[in-house]
Amino acid sequence: MKVIGIDLAGLEVNPSGFAILVGKKITAKTLHTDGEILEHCTIIRPTVIAIDAPLSLPRRGNLREADLSLIKRGFRVFPPKFGGMKSLTTRGIRLARKIRKNKIDVIEVHPRTSGLIISGTDDRKKWMEELKQRGYEFNGGTSRHEIDAALAALTGSLYLKNKTEKIGTPQEGIIIIPRK
Repeated sequence: MKVIGIDLAGLEVNPSGFAILVGKKITAKTLHTDGEILEHCTIIRPTVIAIDAPLSLPRRGNLREADLSLIKRGFRVFPPKFGGMKSLTTRGIRLARKIRKNKIDVIEVHPRTSGLIISGTDDRKKWMEELKQRGYEFNGGTSRHEIDAALAALTGSLYLKNKTEKIGTPQEGIIIIPRK
């Protein structure tokens, strides 16, 4: 089983974290363009790709039901239509559509929420310590983008093992989070 996690940047000139999880080995790097990301996804052919970016827009207002539900649970998320999030949402929707044309499953995740659920903290260093304690090997840099991509990949792996929860609705968008 191969899982890809992507911490997508709003603009292609900015760094996006990209992580591949195979077994208990996570390899992370930084990519920039949609072309680079699509090429890696097509070559690797994972079972699922977990993207940290809104992959849908709210039907009304600024927040989707999934966003509202996470906020009610005490998690911090930004509205998909808010400032810089507009370009991230547009890019996420476009990239997910292109990936799905290759018959690869794509899910929306929120690594900060995953980290809080799994480790009880939003401290990325502690997330990595938790992964090591659970027997995961991490090869990559220490940028927040690569670490978020690693957590996205881990969430994708948990999704495949039915250890996640779906937040939101199919009509407006679903965010996948780990079960406690």
